Amino acid sequence: MSTENNGYLNDSSSATSMPSYSQMAETQQSQQVMAVEFDISVKDWWIEGGRLGIPKEYRQYFPKPGEPIVLIDYEGRMYRSKMHNLWQGVDVGRIDGIKPFYKNHSIVTPGTKLHIKVTGKSTAVVMLSERPARQMIH
Repeated sequence: MSTENNGYLNDSSSATSMPSYSQMAETQQSQQVMAVEFDISVKDWWIEGGRLGIPKEYRQYFPKPGEPIVLIDYEGRMYRSKMHNLWQGVDVGRIDGIKPFYKNHSIVTPGTKLHIKVTGKSTAVVMLSERPARQMIH
């Protein structure tokens, strides 16, 4: 190998013209820290399976699948879990392992609206948006 080639391989001027991988990762992380709020209606199978589905338009604000997340309920209790795929090929779709949340809040029934506020890269606050309507027994 000639000295010119060695100089070219070690030349750092071409590397500084484009952002590095770590700079791009930092930008993505700072975007995740943005707070976002949305309401969501609880589905029956979420309660049964201990899940919380994340609407597609808000998924970019949540950690990636496999990364930890902490939910804080409207009474201040913390529920540690991790992000999961909704199905293959989807970045973020649901938070699993939150049966204790539903057990602690029997008032949360199918159709209850929850207010979700993402407060950091791995933290979301879950508040009761409205009290569920009492179901009539026939």
